[in-house]
Order: sequence, then structure tokens, then C-alpha cells
Amino acid sequence: RTLALGTMMLRQSKAKALVDASYNRFAWNDPENLPDWFQDDENRYYRPQLPIPQGLIDKIKARQLKLAERPIAKVAEARARKSKRAKDKLRAGKKKAESVAQSGEMSEALKLKAISKAMRGQANPGKTYVVARKGGSARSGKGVKVVDKRLKC
Repeated sequence: RTLALGTMMLRQSKAKALVDASYNRFAWNDPENLPDWFQDDENRYYRPQLPIPQGLIDKIKARQLKLAERPIAKVAEARARKSKRAKDKLRAGKKKAESVAQSGEMSEALKLKAISKAMRGQANPGKTYVVARKGGSARSGKGVKVVDKRLKC
């Protein structure tokens, strides 16, 4: 509402109309010798309705929602850096694995071990969801999430 009111105040004719609309039955409401509960109630509910068009309010809300759903620039940059590092690491691991596979002086077991060492940390399978049973027994560990049967994907 504040942004809509500020937008309306940019035009001189609308600003003048808002000032004219401020002279109303609510303007000279000076309650004296009234109970506190009555004054609190008046302050809460006895307010003039501002002449702000609903279309303007909807347009500003839509703009704010559009801004809110966009990712924050720093977060997007951090995600891009993380994916770039992962791609670089994968590329380097593949290059090292190829050079190990091409070399002739190592045995097959040593080659396999060296390749697995070079590719370590490349594959990130993510979480595995396991449905909990009645007794509460379910396998757990790193990368395992124990869920209710309703949450099973």
C-alpha cells in the first residue's frame, strides 16, 4: 500500500486529490475523556479508506513477487562456482584416469586402484530414502534418510 501511495504521489493531480481526500469525517477526531479501551478500538478500526486503485496494488504485488522468486545474485554465483569446481575436478580426474589406463608398466589391479583414487569424490549419489518399519528398525548411515511411508518418493 505504501508503494502504491508513493506511486500515486508522483503525479501532482493525484497528490492533490489525496490531500483533498484527507479532509473528511475522520480528520478532526479528537477523543477526550474517553476510556482507553474505546480509544484503542478507535485507533485500530476507525480509519479512512485511502483511494488507491486495486489494479495498482495488484501490479505492485506482482512485481514484488517476481523479485522475490528470483534467486539472489550471490547465491547464484556461489552455485555456479561450485558446479565449475566440480566440472574441473571431474575433468582432471578423467584425464588422470586416462593417463593411468594408457600406461603399460602397472598391473591391472594397480591401474584399477589408481583410477578409483583419481575418481574419488566425483560421484555424489545424493540421499537414499528408506521407509521406517513398525519396530523403528531401518538401516541408517551417511546419505540415508529414514522416512515415514507417506514421505517415500
